[in-house]
Amino acid sequence: MTDCAHLNRMTLNKRFQDRCGKTAIGYLQSHRLKVASELLTHTDMSLSDIAQATGFEYDTYLIKQFNAKKGMSPTMYRRSSRQFAIIQ
Repeated sequence: MTDCAHLNRMTLNKRFQDRCGKTAIGYLQSHRLKVASELLTHTDMSLSDIAQATGFEYDTYLIKQFNAKKGMSPTMYRRSSRQFAIIQ
């Protein structure tokens, strides 16, 4: 991204944070977790496949990040989000 923007990493992150409220990496990670959440709710893909599809190198890293940001495991999220979707 720094090459495309012709900026160094610090400047890119500062500008990105000023406009989006997050660093470029933070924004990317939030987006990946959002897509992973949608896949958990609407597909029967395995965690390994979801990790690969969303750019996480390992499913264990997806699980760790998901727990940290969402406060529950991907499996728990899948169950609860599907129950909520059925109710609505």
